Amino acid sequence: MIESVPSLAVTLAQIRALAEERQLTAAEILDVEDLAARTGVPPEVVAGLLRGEDPAEAAPGETARRRAAFLCARSRDAAGHPYRAADIAEAIGAAPRVITDLVAGRAGNQPSEAELLRIAAFFGRDPGFLTDTPAQAVSRALQPVLRSLDHVSGGDMMAELVGRYGLVSLSTRNTTPGKPLTRTQETLLLGMITGILSSEGAS
Repeated sequence: MIESVPSLAVTLAQIRALAEERQLTAAEILDVEDLAARTGVPPEVVAGLLRGEDPAEAAPGETARRRAAFLCARSRDAAGHPYRAADIAEAIGAAPRVITDLVAGRAGNQPSEAELLRIAAFFGRDPGFLTDTPAQAVSRALQPVLRSLDHVSGGDMMAELVGRYGLVSLSTRNTTPGKPLTRTQETLLLGMITGILSSEGAS
């Protein structure tokens, strides 16, 4: 069963209100390229959604094929290499040509609905990744950000993590060499860790 998600308008309003309350930069939280990479929604569509625009929606079957093609083309294995079409095809029980045609956007050998679901499962995604509208996909991707903001407090969060959970150290370096995390990024990271530790302590 696919978990329902709040409307994008509601999610954005909550994020912007919390960001303002915590003196964070909403524009940095709502990173278009990052959201596009996590949802399979094109960056220009994500940008329009964040501006409150309503994009033209493709047929559900076409959306599922585009998202599956995105997973096949953009995902990387444990070594950081692109997945081979033959490996994906073998995992889902399809011919390699099905995957190559899907990624290339050719009309020839397109995967069945069952094969599309197996592609999503192969990459660790639930069926909703294939069927969400662009607005639903972006709203779903923003839920962890919203939960992180909910756990942001006004005090020294790093000190709280050390004192309450015994966390010894935490690297807050950016993925870009030599570039530190911004205050907004660091606060969101610490808020997310606090949320995870809080939920584990309650279980």
